Amino acid sequence: MSKRCRLADVFVTLFPLVGAAAVPPTFDAAVQEMGRDWLADNAGVGLTIGVWDDGQKHFYNFGATRLDGNRVPTKDTVYEIGSVAKTMAGQLLARAVIEGRADLQDDVTKYLDGKYPNLSRDGEPIRLLHLANMTSQLVNNIPDVTQVRAVPGVPHETTLMTVFDTYSRDELLRQLHAVAPRAVPGKDPGPSNVAAMLLMVVLEKIYGTPYDKVLASEIEKPLRMASGTAPDERLLARGYTQANEELPTYAAPMSWATGSLRYSADDLLKYAAWQMVEKDASVKLAHKPTWSTPDQAVSIGLYWITEASPQGRRLYVQGATFGFASVCDLYPEAHVAVVMLSNKNADRAQDTLRALSAKIVALARK
Repeated sequence: MSKRCRLADVFVTLFPLVGAAAVPPTFDAAVQEMGRDWLADNAGVGLTIGVWDDGQKHFYNFGATRLDGNRVPTKDTVYEIGSVAKTMAGQLLARAVIEGRADLQDDVTKYLDGKYPNLSRDGEPIRLLHLANMTSQLVNNIPDVTQVRAVPGVPHETTLMTVFDTYSRDELLRQLHAVAPRAVPGKDPGPSNVAAMLLMVVLEKIYGTPYDKVLASEIEKPLRMASGTAPDERLLARGYTQANEELPTYAAPMSWATGSLRYSADDLLKYAAWQMVEKDASVKLAHKPTWSTPDQAVSIGLYWITEASPQGRRLYVQGATFGFASVCDLYPEAHVAVVMLSNKNADRAQDTLRALSAKIVALARK
């Protein structure tokens, strides 16, 4: 049986023929109230919540798709998903490992043309594992956007987006010669969009095809998701800064593995549910802890962060772009997955969304 057929079977298992079943009125009313409260407390614009509860999908929508309109978002409204996209790159790496195309312990330079002796420290090279478990010790961003000057009359976020919109693979590889790990790779986790960009380049080498094609063939099409690199523009929500400045769409190709993918809650919940059931060997590998705190309270797999909760294991990732905030939250033992998408990147929005998700799961498994 082909891999695609197996994934299709998983899809049918996850989503039989029912779009959504009736939930207890008390649960539905409570989620509606919590969503409205979150929007008010965080001065949000719009919010969509998707819940996969033991085989059924439920969606809750609040606010508007843009400030100057009155259109309430729906399960099909498309949002920027931020660092949730990194788990997809991690998943593609896990698939390659399971299929024998790569090994997590491979030196990253094995997949790069030219020599990069700078991508090591104290004799320890940056390995594929380090790119995906956030321990590469590479800087967060190149180009260094901290040096980008503000343009009068233009939101600074728009100017920063323009820098990444025009950034190329060749430019990344050229500038990569000038960076080095800040500490021994594998030691401690830290944010690095550079590592995710580099992982995207590596995956294109491993699969022998452009990243958007790999994403489509390995994740989107088998799960019946719409394209995250080229979504229906009619369904896009507008993103807003904390100061309510409207932003253009963030779609930078070199940021597909770091945060510029765009999906609806319906599509992202399909991905979250597939990840949550952990039937695929590559999904299990992506979730396997590869770094942990000394007390083992927090672990990291391939971008997924794992913690204990009253409902069992909790695997999550949270993300933000210049005008959006997101959370993808999995509870394998409780058979619940939650996605949260907001079209405003307000202060602490990711943290408050993650706290809201935990409240919803606690209510579902009360």
